[in-house]
Amino acid sequence: MSSLTVTRSAIERAKRSRDWSLGLFFLFCVVGLWVLSSVLLNDLFEKDIYSKPFFITWINTASFALYLIPYHLSNHTEFDLDAEYLPLTVKETIQLAFWFCTLWFLSNLVTNASLLYTSVSSQTILSSTSSFFTMIVGALFLIERINKTKLASIVMSFVGVVLVTRNDDPSPTETKQYVVMGNILALSGAFLYGVYSILLKLKIKNDSRIDMRLFFGFVGIFNLLFLWPPLVLLDKMGYEKFELPPTSYVYFVVIFNCAISFLADFLWARAMLLTSPLTVTLGLSLTIPFAMVCDFVFKHKVNSGVYIMGALFICLSFYFVNKSESEQ
Repeated sequence: MSSLTVTRSAIERAKRSRDWSLGLFFLFCVVGLWVLSSVLLNDLFEKDIYSKPFFITWINTASFALYLIPYHLSNHTEFDLDAEYLPLTVKETIQLAFWFCTLWFLSNLVTNASLLYTSVSSQTILSSTSSFFTMIVGALFLIERINKTKLASIVMSFVGVVLVTRNDDPSPTETKQYVVMGNILALSGAFLYGVYSILLKLKIKNDSRIDMRLFFGFVGIFNLLFLWPPLVLLDKMGYEKFELPPTSYVYFVVIFNCAISFLADFLWARAMLLTSPLTVTLGLSLTIPFAMVCDFVFKHKVNSGVYIMGALFICLSFYFVNKSESEQ
């Protein structure tokens, strides 16, 4: 083996290590931001101050159109649909955004809607099952390679979810029917998350092939243009009455939550492309222990030893699968 080959291999390993570390940093930022978003929305929904999951999701995703401003200013004076960008053309990026936006919107919608019927802890617990869907779908599309370490990590994460669930006592205002509905919505969001994260990785492959500002900008444009009719339909059917936020506080929460989604979803996509779908999906299970801390700080809720043990299993599963992935 020539010295040039060895040098190139060392450079590639160093770049891989830097990318992986940056991806993990983005991932930890996403964990904190998503839990904060869930806490804010749950407060609005639980107190019935502004229970509008569709409108809030639509506003959040439509705001992604703002990503086109920095893209337009820094790269092009106008959009050339046939121009190549890093092997993907601008036209191909826009087409990908068009097909992706519906899955993205539905996943965020059912996840937000689950907060109408269940707690933040329940939502985060069930959302963590997306790792199972990611692994299955990823294996089918040959994106994820399953080994003993990953399989053991998935099992450990599942055991952690079960243990945490045992500590999840319903509040006095919750009924069994509502809890079941919230659980179904949270699981649906986990399934859609697993599907779109694998499809995005399959189409893009790595972070260097696409400008995520352009991609998310058109996700926002398509959501803004094509997903407003259900607002009218839901209003007419009486499921979600269309009305603007009633107070300045609600305006603040909606706008702040919009800013959280704007940043967190962009960082999520970067983290997924810099690492792997399975690593990011398992990493998002860290929202469970983070939610435990938030419950303690904001609601003075002291969790049992069973919950803490489950949270520890989830953290360990993330550590082992991340170690396995980074060594490949």
